[in-house]
Amino acid sequence: MTTTLKPRLIDDLNTLHASYVSAINTAVADDDMATVNELAAAYDREATEMVAAREGKSHLLPLMRRAA
Repeated sequence: MTTTLKPRLIDDLNTLHASYVSAINTAVADDDMATVNELAAAYDREATEMVAAREGKSHLLPLMRRAA
């Protein structure tokens, strides 16, 4: 009997975060703030989508900002 364990959400989020930190640090070193901002926004979206998918809440996406 073979059992395969599904990776924990926190482990996948940590891996995702590490990849974005590396890319953002490279963009900062290149003084490319436009890319830094794009990467930060992409990380927010990807992490939110990952959590929603794992928690069965994908139907709530995309998240809508509340009016001020």
